[in-house]
Amino acid sequence: MLNSLLSGLIFFGSFAMRTPNNPEISGDDYELSVGFKSKSIYFKRDYERELGEKYIDDEMWLIYEPSIFYIKPQYVNKTSRDLQYRKLDARYKRNWFSVGYTGFYTDDKLENLTSFGIDNTKKINGHLSLVTKLDGYYLKSDIKEEERFDFETFISLNWKFTDKLTFLNILDYNDIKDKEYYKFKVGLEYKL
Repeated sequence: MLNSLLSGLIFFGSFAMRTPNNPEISGDDYELSVGFKSKSIYFKRDYERELGEKYIDDEMWLIYEPSIFYIKPQYVNKTSRDLQYRKLDARYKRNWFSVGYTGFYTDDKLENLTSFGIDNTKKINGHLSLVTKLDGYYLKSDIKEEERFDFETFISLNWKFTDKLTFLNILDYNDIKDKEYYKFKVGLEYKL
């Protein structure tokens, strides 16, 4: 099992700097992202300085995909957005589309959501590929008179230099529990 988790392990990272929007803050803002991933496991840590405040954001998940369904526990702690949650996806999957159940645990409560996803990789030529992922989560509770639609979007335009080294252009746009955030960045992946 450990061998299958580590099979095809890829290390990745990116770095960004910018001047703060507030001229009273000295020093530049930055974001350093490092992590590793494979088909079955993902871990990413962001070290950020935004408007003079330092943050550490973490995201990790595992996926078990025996055939036409998958189970994916995930943990996200975005201190930069004051957002922390755990979720468990259990979905039927066919080709690039999935639909199922998501248990969403945040603020010391469990929410049951209907979920769907699109996950597609299009190879444009021998070097260029486009990765598109969208996950939607719908909550309707008559008891609490609450209705909400959350989503996570990930788009990456990749240029493969060699079999081991890839350059990435990433857009990561999310709206979870009415906390909207996005990142646009470039990075590198190195495959073991």
